[in-house]
Amino acid sequence: MPRLITLTTDFGPGSLYVAQMKARLLHAKAGCTLIDIAHDLPAHNIQAASWFLGQACLAFPADTLHLVVIDPGVGTARKMVWARIGSQEFLAPDNGLLTHAAAVATLAEARVLPEPADASATFHGRDVVAAAAVRLLDGEPASAFGEPWGPLVQLPEAAASARPDGIHGAVRFIDHFGNLLTNIPAEEWPAVVAAGGLHLGDRWIDRPVRTYGDASPGSAVALVGSQGVIEVAIVEGSASRLLGGEIGTPVRIPQDRR
Repeated sequence: MPRLITLTTDFGPGSLYVAQMKARLLHAKAGCTLIDIAHDLPAHNIQAASWFLGQACLAFPADTLHLVVIDPGVGTARKMVWARIGSQEFLAPDNGLLTHAAAVATLAEARVLPEPADASATFHGRDVVAAAAVRLLDGEPASAFGEPWGPLVQLPEAAASARPDGIHGAVRFIDHFGNLLTNIPAEEWPAVVAAGGLHLGDRWIDRPVRTYGDASPGSAVALVGSQGVIEVAIVEGSASRLLGGEIGTPVRIPQDRR
């Protein structure tokens, strides 16, 4: 069976850069199955991409190779790495991108990727990451890369916390619909119901619901989403746009009703 290779970038849909990465991969002698996970992640936003990768990539079959390029520091001293996390392999810049994946699974090993002498200083996705993937596809072991590397760069990923005035968290990701996914786990949902809602920044969201259809279009609601965390949404609208929610916006479930 051809090896599964995924691509995740912030290059944008219809991107020349994605096309060039794919073209480089097709120079491998061995066949592969290419899967585009996403190319419209927020540009340069390592925090959002890290959360996304931890949710999306670890669901793939074992030994899938994930090529990930969200790399605002391209060409600087930051390293490009191969890493095995749980049953998955990653090729990515060591800039915090793998923080969430390594928190969900276990980092088994990491190695520095070689930088070819003719690599562009502004496109390591093609010239370092895709080139390393070709070597792996053609049977080279990861041990043929550079020296072992670690620990990987970690983002300051503060978990939701219980305080005297309630449960504090923050928005961690904004999906295509503008829903605001927080870092507060679904287990805290009874506290939202008991309080009658939650605070998103300085706004009070007073409609805890089970699903979007439980409220009328345009309503601001809180609910447990498919990713196992508490979300804030506008029914048939964008909570990000209409409520001003951003990645990092604080969220608080009060201990008592408002």
